[in-house]
Amino acid sequence: MPQKQRTVLYITRYYRPSTSAAGIRAGNFVDALLQRNLHVIVVTVGSQAKIEKVSDRLTVCWVSLNGRLPCEMDGQDRRWPWWSVLPGPDPPGKSSKTIYRACQWLIEQYRPNLVFVTGPPFSLMALTCELAAIYHLPMILEFRDAWYTAMPWPYKNVLERLSAKRWERRCVSSATRIITVTDAYRQILIDTFGPGIAQKTTTIRHGFDACDIDKQPTSTNNRHTDEDKKTFTIAHIGQLRGFDIVETRVLLRVFRTIIHMLKRIFVGANFCEKLRLDWMCPHYLMKAVSQVASVNGDFARRVRLVFAGEKFPQIDTWAQKMNLTENIEQYGSLPPEQARQLARQADLLVLMLYGIKNCSYHWCVPSKVYTYLATGNPILALLPPGEAKDLVTEAGTGIIAAPDDPCAIAKQLSRLFHEHTSGIASIRPNWDYIRQFELTIQQNKFADVILSVLADD
Repeated sequence: MPQKQRTVLYITRYYRPSTSAAGIRAGNFVDALLQRNLHVIVVTVGSQAKIEKVSDRLTVCWVSLNGRLPCEMDGQDRRWPWWSVLPGPDPPGKSSKTIYRACQWLIEQYRPNLVFVTGPPFSLMALTCELAAIYHLPMILEFRDAWYTAMPWPYKNVLERLSAKRWERRCVSSATRIITVTDAYRQILIDTFGPGIAQKTTTIRHGFDACDIDKQPTSTNNRHTDEDKKTFTIAHIGQLRGFDIVETRVLLRVFRTIIHMLKRIFVGANFCEKLRLDWMCPHYLMKAVSQVASVNGDFARRVRLVFAGEKFPQIDTWAQKMNLTENIEQYGSLPPEQARQLARQADLLVLMLYGIKNCSYHWCVPSKVYTYLATGNPILALLPPGEAKDLVTEAGTGIIAAPDDPCAIAKQLSRLFHEHTSGIASIRPNWDYIRQFELTIQQNKFADVILSVLADD
């Protein structure tokens, strides 16, 4: 007698065609489940509400940003209780509560064998925890970022903070399995919630397509032609932050600090003062480029600093002040394949990450780290001590400099430019180490976690 097909309810805020790291990851992991012959129902947010039957084994339910359900669900009135505020730090809006309603209809219609949820937004974890309890379903949580534990998110008042703390503990304790994207964050959960968490927590990283490695030159020494050496391309791909911190005047900072202090005293608010968001601002990097250009005419003629991601007028303003207008270009957001192509063609890749005060070992590893590693190119790692720094160092491609020290950054840039123009290659990518982050390996790990829970069901 043939075995009944198992069904997974997959809850995610981001899904295809989103080009965000979260959307790409969700699409890749859904593919992994389909390859294992599972039936997957994706619940996500889109521009319009609809149910799309993609194939016999994949159904996608879209709820709209303004909180509308697909027409098939008309009359679904079992709403999230009005007195139970969904936890932050993310503003849940109408879409999260609508997902709660949609999931009830889908569970009763398709009878899934387990429910999977990925966050942020963390509000989805709370409502999934409630659904799992109501329908007696095993629940798998995926933390793509840290929630209350290990991350100083902003909260408007003490009730919001306590709600997030309470829901995090409940979700972690109720989950059948937990997935984290770094080993360091997995250890933080174990240290916070007890050694019992270790047995049900697995690290599954972001990865890169194996074909990205296959496109690389076989010899790093021969990667550049004479024509290529006429330019020295430094590329940053992804998010930038902290512009307001760098540009804010001292008096305004003092005023803001006083306001935050008052809100913290009277309503128990929480802010982002513990985050060094200025470490994700390109101002220090641009100052370093300017320093080298001012003393090295050859560097000034050849260097190109390009940013792929959201455009910021401050970058153009700073470029003008630093006499770098001809050297700096903002591409804006690029499709994933174009971003990977830019990474492959760059002579130097810049990696930046925010800091956390009093954090001796940073747990976060940006998803672009793996894209960078697949290129085999040098990575200028402007990072605090932590897992990301250790990864690029172990991979043999990381060049380290303090994120807020333009002089230290300039020193590394001068050395790397000399190596570029002279054909010297000081980096030696450790491909055996790098290949462990191939996407298919991460997909198989994910599918194995899902199947292990289904086997116990």
